[in-house]
Amino acid sequence: MRSVAALLITCCLVPLVHTACYMEMAKVDFEQPGLRFCEDSWDHTQHRVGSNWVNSGCQSCSCSAGGMQCCDRMARPSGYPADCEVLYDWKECTYEVVKKNNPDITCPHNAVGK
Repeated sequence: MRSVAALLITCCLVPLVHTACYMEMAKVDFEQPGLRFCEDSWDHTQHRVGSNWVNSGCQSCSCSAGGMQCCDRMARPSGYPADCEVLYDWKECTYEVVKKNNPDITCPHNAVGK
């Protein structure tokens, strides 16, 4: 019974291990003491505490008094053949893995994250 429970817990945690998230400290506005904000390191945009946004790198971000947390909204492809390439659609947060010499042919691949 214990091994079944351990297996179930492990299976639930595996997707979390591959999720790409990061945190950064909030910054202080020296022109308005006490006012904190978050600066998105991908877009270099500033956001107020309590705000949520999706940046141009397809990351969902949130800003709190303690800092900013961003996590990928889409998986990142991996393990595809050398004659293939990844075509990202950063506006829709999607991608395709296709043959370099013929983008109409999709390639097998793995995905990490999300």
